Amino acid sequence: MGEKTNRAHTKTAPAPKRMGRPPGGKRSDPAYMQTTLYLPRSLMTDVRVKLLRSGDAEVSGLVESLLRDWLKRR
Repeated sequence: MGEKTNRAHTKTAPAPKRMGRPPGGKRSDPAYMQTTLYLPRSLMTDVRVKLLRSGDAEVSGLVESLLRDWLKRR
């Protein structure tokens, strides 16, 4: 008389961890925009090496600083 329902107890797998950078950086900040420029490879290599040796790993921070200084002089 009392029918039992046969329900499979399935566990949902946890969502896989996302690869890459965590959200919240410049990419998701509406005050910033992505841009592309063409520079000689040797120049970019030298810049990256100097930045890494100085502890500053962001090329975008360097370019932002240089562009702000350039604007002030105009």
